[in-house]
Amino acid sequence: MLDTTERPGVDPDPFSIGIALFSAMAGGAAFLETRRSRTNLEQAQRRAFRAAWFETRRSLIFFKRGIDEFETYMLEDGYGRRAFRIGAVRLVVDPHRKHQMRRLRGQALQTASHLGDDLDDLSDFLGPDDQQAVHEILTRLGEIGRLPESYADLVRVGREAIGLYSGLLDRIADREGFEEDADYTTSTR
Repeated sequence: MLDTTERPGVDPDPFSIGIALFSAMAGGAAFLETRRSRTNLEQAQRRAFRAAWFETRRSLIFFKRGIDEFETYMLEDGYGRRAFRIGAVRLVVDPHRKHQMRRLRGQALQTASHLGDDLDDLSDFLGPDDQQAVHEILTRLGEIGRLPESYADLVRVGREAIGLYSGLLDRIADREGFEEDADYTTSTR
């Protein structure tokens, strides 16, 4: 028969104390695991932000190259002051230049697509600190609001847009230190 009387100085249920101690150990470990998971998630988020920043930077480099190359053709062929309108300039060029212009058109279309996508991806990571720069870009591009008057104006506006986007990327780089981060790997498309 089981003795149900309590004896002085004896805990009637040491199992409950053991469970409480085990709960403290497991609970602490669960909080540490949550913190580790949050840290891993934050690191993955930072890697994704950094990758989006570099993708945007590369697309901006291609955009600048396209503007630079187009400017050389414009200057060489002498239509910089001509109206930037459909059919306003009809060039008679040799087959080599025709090939160059077609290649540049394809690259410009591809760059436009990549830059739009990359800026969209980057915008997923922008916060309140970036809103002023975004507002400046939108305001200035909104002021342009219509087609440039001449091909030279197109190049000038393109360079201004490059400056605006570069300014945004520079502010992000200064704040985030992406250019100094050698510990992160970026993904490629």
